[in-house]
Amino acid sequence: MLGIIGGTSLLDYKGSLYTKFEQHTPYGTSEIIRGDNFLLLLRHQNRCAPHIIPYRSHIAALKLAGARRIIALGSTGSLQEHIPPGSRVIPDDYVCLTPVPTIMNHSIDHVNPAFDPHLRSLLIQLCPDAVPHGTYIQTRGPRLESRSEIQWMKNIADIVGMTIASELTVACEMRIPFAAICTVDNYANGICNAEISYESIISTVRENQEKALDLLGRIIDAVA
Repeated sequence: MLGIIGGTSLLDYKGSLYTKFEQHTPYGTSEIIRGDNFLLLLRHQNRCAPHIIPYRSHIAALKLAGARRIIALGSTGSLQEHIPPGSRVIPDDYVCLTPVPTIMNHSIDHVNPAFDPHLRSLLIQLCPDAVPHGTYIQTRGPRLESRSEIQWMKNIADIVGMTIASELTVACEMRIPFAAICTVDNYANGICNAEISYESIISTVRENQEKALDLLGRIIDAVA
């Protein structure tokens, strides 16, 4: 079964046609929407900011509920002028500037967190207009990055977000294949002259919500 993690673009997703339930895990309890041959988890449930999302609980909940692979949808800012807002990027690597959650608190297991190539190929087929590769850099949030931080980040990455690296790492520790497709909702601070704020990002997210729902439907149809 496929697990799908939805982000800011699916904040208002109701899933009225599906079954919603709470999955208890050793790391907490997460809410999941069960559909036909898929599980959907909204990472910001209860309006959690990125730095307090219970990543271990979310990934464990999907696994315990039957997910054998995970595709995550994420919202990002562009670090490159040639990747404008409205684009999609399928990352193939990441850089993380903050501590990443782990389930290895009482053991040592050196996991190499890598995006699954088969799931990435599926996403490339489903979204041929997406940038098929790129480096995702994760910051802690919830604040936005400073202009100087962005000027440095653009030398080593293509998009910036606050969640995907944590999800990928925990999924790999739990031996679940994982891939992501990221919507670019804005240019990062200083890449263009537009003022960046949470309100402006959410406004763009709302404008692109139909595209996110369409992509969600295509992913569901592909695995049904």
